[in-house]
Amino acid sequence: MKSYLRLTVLLIAVTSFASCTKVGVIVDIQPTITGSWILTDAAQKDAYGWSAVSTGVENGVFTFYSNGQATYVENGATLKGTWSMNTASGGYYDESGVYYTNSHQDMQIHVSNYKGDDVIDMYFDNVVIYPNSFVATNYNNHTIGRYKFSRY
Repeated sequence: MKSYLRLTVLLIAVTSFASCTKVGVIVDIQPTITGSWILTDAAQKDAYGWSAVSTGVENGVFTFYSNGQATYVENGATLKGTWSMNTASGGYYDESGVYYTNSHQDMQIHVSNYKGDDVIDMYFDNVVIYPNSFVATNYNNHTIGRYKFSRY
């Protein structure tokens, strides 16, 4: 009888350990914007409120590659360069124009033609990424800029 009891306890222990599996889930908390994007809305906020602005890049397509390279194509002309996104701390304005001082993502884009005479340099204090769009903001001379990009 004691041997059956020992055997039962041993089988329960072996079964319990054999059925255990360790599952690891890797979650990428760094949002990705790799792919092609178009600027679909640009606005500035000053003491009088929000107003639409033209940036000059509404008719082109930005493509951000996972290796940090970037292109901008408009009317057959291609500008090439780099983009980067980093975790930043300090003050920034969100897409509604509300000021915060916590950790957030900033972004920089630099593309130009091979001569260097056609250049796009953009810096955003804050970037929030949604499934098919991202909204970037910056603050300059008492004005908040808000730029919405949509997947192309």
